[in-house]
Amino acid sequence: MSHQVWSDGFPPYPWAVAPPPELSDAANYDKLHATASAAGVAGALIVQPINHKYDHSYTDAALRAFPDFYKGMGLLDPSLSPVAAVAAIDDLHTRGYVGVRFNAGAFSEHGGIDSPTSRAAYARCGQLGMVVGLMAFGGLRPHLPGLMALISASPPTSLVLDHLGFFRQPATGGLLGDAARNDETAWREILALSSHPQVHVKVSALFRASAEAPPFSDLAPRVEALLAAYGAERLLWGSDFPYCIRGGQAPTSVAQAYDQAVAVPTFWRAAGLDEPALAMLMGGTAARLFKFAACKASS
Repeated sequence: MSHQVWSDGFPPYPWAVAPPPELSDAANYDKLHATASAAGVAGALIVQPINHKYDHSYTDAALRAFPDFYKGMGLLDPSLSPVAAVAAIDDLHTRGYVGVRFNAGAFSEHGGIDSPTSRAAYARCGQLGMVVGLMAFGGLRPHLPGLMALISASPPTSLVLDHLGFFRQPATGGLLGDAARNDETAWREILALSSHPQVHVKVSALFRASAEAPPFSDLAPRVEALLAAYGAERLLWGSDFPYCIRGGQAPTSVAQAYDQAVAVPTFWRAAGLDEPALAMLMGGTAARLFKFAACKASS
């Protein structure tokens, strides 16, 4: 899961924000389809990238090109009014999207993650059966009070915490050893959110969350704790493609080919990560949440 695709930047799909130069031609939807299929992945969730901002036309094109392979998660514009945000959610739903990403950092400039717009959109997602993905790139803790308000106000809405909740900061990726810091208070809060049955955790962007080189063995105890708290049916793996293929926001030593990234969880030794749990992590949970027909689906 957590794949992003973008165009070559030219009309009819211009960029709003240019991707890193070395990735400018690495993330079109044809290449992702070929790469993921070759790795044995039977379905992939595309999350609308900031590179196209709130213009979903390129993601629309991907969904049309490979309707049996891709599912879409849109990106909510936090500057919209509550009424306009609900209309935008309805429009995405009509176009076949199965989820909506809330960028917590972007909401910070528009009243916070529990703004009236966020509350209205979050509730509407639950009414429509769409999943909300929360990206808190700078860490979850500052947004936790607002997030708790959303969860309490709209229990039917399924929520996915992106990238292990970003407990390791900064989350640029490839920062080994003491180059980044694990926020253990945030990690305990992530585990505590398991008391809400609608909350899920995406075990994704491992190169951002680990202090080690692949296979990121320091994350195995984290996954063990998540399995104990959430159960495998509320955990889902994700690649953070195409950033996984260079190991972060900038090229790093932990870059992996896509098939190598897919294989990482098979190297972990964690209590509870047996064959059925691994199957849920690597596709079963995503298939249920995002309505994939295939079992081995990637977010």
